[in-house]
Amino acid sequence: MKICKSTYCHRGAYAFWLVISLLVAPPLTAQSGGVIGIVTDSLEEPLPGVNVVVEGTGVGTSTDTDGRFRIENLTEGTYIVRFSSIGFQTHLETVQIVTGQTIELSVRLLDRVLEAREVIVTASRREQAALRAPVSVSILSTEDLNVRNIVHLDDALRTVSGVHLQGNQVSVRGSSGFAYNTGSRVLLLLDGMSLLTPESDGIPFDALPFAQIERVEVLKGPGSSLYGSGALGGVINVITKDFPSTPETSLRTYAGAYEKVRYRIWRDAWKGANEVRGFGGLLFSHARKTSDRFGYWVNIAYHRDQGYLNFNETRTFHGYVKLGWRPSPQDRLNILVGLMAREKDSFLFWNGARDALNPGSLDIGGASGSADPSDTPTGTNDNLTNQISLLPMFTHLISDKMFYSIRARLFGLVIQPIDNDTGKPKPVSKGTLGFRYGAEVQLNWEERAGRLFTFGATGDALATRSSFFVTNNKDEFGSQPETAIFTQWEEELSDKLQLVAGFRFDRYQIDGTQSESKLSPKISAAYLLNDEITLRAAFGEGFRVPSFAERFTDNRDFFPIVRNLGLKPERSRSYEIGIKGRMPHASAGLFRADVAVFWNEYWNLIEPKLVTSLQAFQFVNLTRARIRGGEASLEWELSQQNLKFRAGYTYLDADDLDENVALAFRSKHLIVLSIDSHVFGPWALGADFRFVSKPERLDTDFSRFIADADVLVNTRVIDVRASVNLGRLRAAILVNNLTQYYYLERPALLGAPRRATLQFQYDF
Repeated sequence: MKICKSTYCHRGAYAFWLVISLLVAPPLTAQSGGVIGIVTDSLEEPLPGVNVVVEGTGVGTSTDTDGRFRIENLTEGTYIVRFSSIGFQTHLETVQIVTGQTIELSVRLLDRVLEAREVIVTASRREQAALRAPVSVSILSTEDLNVRNIVHLDDALRTVSGVHLQGNQVSVRGSSGFAYNTGSRVLLLLDGMSLLTPESDGIPFDALPFAQIERVEVLKGPGSSLYGSGALGGVINVITKDFPSTPETSLRTYAGAYEKVRYRIWRDAWKGANEVRGFGGLLFSHARKTSDRFGYWVNIAYHRDQGYLNFNETRTFHGYVKLGWRPSPQDRLNILVGLMAREKDSFLFWNGARDALNPGSLDIGGASGSADPSDTPTGTNDNLTNQISLLPMFTHLISDKMFYSIRARLFGLVIQPIDNDTGKPKPVSKGTLGFRYGAEVQLNWEERAGRLFTFGATGDALATRSSFFVTNNKDEFGSQPETAIFTQWEEELSDKLQLVAGFRFDRYQIDGTQSESKLSPKISAAYLLNDEITLRAAFGEGFRVPSFAERFTDNRDFFPIVRNLGLKPERSRSYEIGIKGRMPHASAGLFRADVAVFWNEYWNLIEPKLVTSLQAFQFVNLTRARIRGGEASLEWELSQQNLKFRAGYTYLDADDLDENVALAFRSKHLIVLSIDSHVFGPWALGADFRFVSKPERLDTDFSRFIADADVLVNTRVIDVRASVNLGRLRAAILVNNLTQYYYLERPALLGAPRRATLQFQYDF
């Protein structure tokens, strides 16, 4: 199992966890064997920083500056040792440990001509080969993020097959519609720990350490049986890097501008459209391992974007620090600390298709509750947001067959509206103050070869005070304690057939007056046709408790929304069958393919609806919905020609079974294409294409009061890029929306026009 990471540590915390481990862990039995050796490249030069892992045990290390490694305290038996490093083919070595003996290995890693087998952790809360996972998972690598100058997670997700974004709303295979970010049906994890925000359960796209991301895993389908509420439609797991043996320091800067809009009618309505609207940023990162026991990395970033719309400027600063400490071979403590400060003008909806760059206004028969026209809700919202996150994790190896981990999390959030007259933040009492905190314990046990058990328990609490909320007690303060237990059993019934079954039981108490509970089972199977092709089938249930914003928002400053104390949790049931394979060929390159068909049923989906009697919108439950479809993705890599091609197509048939109509805001066809090539020497070229068909049906309630909110078109966007790698210096130019195609991100919000970015990165 690859151990997840975190940041910042002190002696008091270690002493606390050490006492717990001494009380919980049984005495270790005498260990009497080990493996030592050296790892070199094809030229017999030592390779530092190679990951050396004893598969199925959680035991591992990395090679030092001389390429040497040492693993001790292994019980007698047969083991597989895996050697892996970026740029080299993974090597497996079978060793027979005998009491009192230390085996010495000399391993040579070959340059990676064909990409090594992918490894994922999200599907089963443990490290496993992606090919054997019995569910659909897509992976974005570090290179995928770097070549596209990704500084916000939503930009990365747009390139993933089956994922669609409508503004700040993420939908995996049609699981989400459009609800102005008041609740997400996709759960965001950072190193396996949930990043639910206290006020809305939305996804914080811009508060992640992008310079230290190793990969992003996207689990498609309900993940509630392992991760609880919020994972109704899927899971996004952002996995950070480990600490390198040799220090790594990098500085990246970028700057760009939006092209002026084509249509005079838009430019005449806003003079800012005739000016150059720029954006840029700076990212600094430093990582190192100071000893065999201690390592750290620091990631600091600043971004500023003037926006291409009126009242759409953003300034963001965020920093992350991660520290890791291994006081003994059996113990590991990681702590991840993050800080963010953001000032943002949020453009909510336009003033009509003929005035798409200016925010509109909304008046539902006196919705503002005031006779003053200036109090009419407008389509813009200016806030100052400060956020802190603390994510410690401790792992203790009880034996080579069993280990446990303890994770804790604390999120603090302060949102202050900006006064339009003074430009200064209003008091916190006029905004939102929220905290989410909790912890979980997970035990992994390999009872015997081919049989693994996962047990866990988690507890969380949420406390929020907001001027936008009116809770059950008719005040602005609410809480939501949450507890859960989960378990999973994995069994290799034969060399080819693997079965996975499990469940999670969650219980929520809403504002101290109501309680909800849900049992979420899952069962899946993977059958290995041969070493390169796997058939899979999966069944699972999911659920999501309404967010605070959906249940308690009662405000008319922006949208007139009234609370709904009777909201019920959303539920889902999912079926999937699929086939995944890879076909390596010395001359034709490496092919990967994944094809799946799925059938998802939903109950009590939460959507905003106009309640005429209240002259406002309210979040309500839809009775039943069904989404069925298919997805196919293909990758082709020609390493000798330095060419990589990806394609993905998703078909959705989404129905509102209660109204017997198409489910609102779901697109029937989604296509993503990408190509990257090192054309010659240090030069590289790449391109992405994204197509999203116009939704079959829109919710027309908003269009009654927002001009042209029922206007949507097909999305066709082409992005191109070129880069040159000059050793420590890398320069790139990117052009997004090359054809200056005008589309809508979501109702009443124009998509970004053509923009060019120049990026430089220097590795010290």
